[in-house]
Amino acid sequence: ASQEQTSGIEQINQAITQMDQVTQQNAALVEEAAAAAASLQEQAGGLLQIVSTFKLDADDGAGPVQVPVRPAPVAVAAPKTGATTAATKPRPKEVPAPKAATASDGDWTEF
Repeated sequence: ASQEQTSGIEQINQAITQMDQVTQQNAALVEEAAAAAASLQEQAGGLLQIVSTFKLDADDGAGPVQVPVRPAPVAVAAPKTGATTAATKPRPKEVPAPKAATASDGDWTEF
């Protein structure tokens, strides 16, 4: 009985060690993801600053366009049944249609 108890305790110890290793790996992955997200946010800010110098409509006089920086949506695994639901379908991004150029834009007639 003592030998079986020792064997059971060793198995529990191995399981705890494996769980600890997986937890440490997960923590490292979370740190990498956080660093990547911070880097992407910094790059997005830089791009936003560069792009904000462009005007979409010369007639409105509103100046540079301010675009809010939003975090990217988190991908969710699709159900294993293969069925596509409204929650798992990707939504198309809304892209504004290009505006026609005005006579004050020189030789350009379309954008």
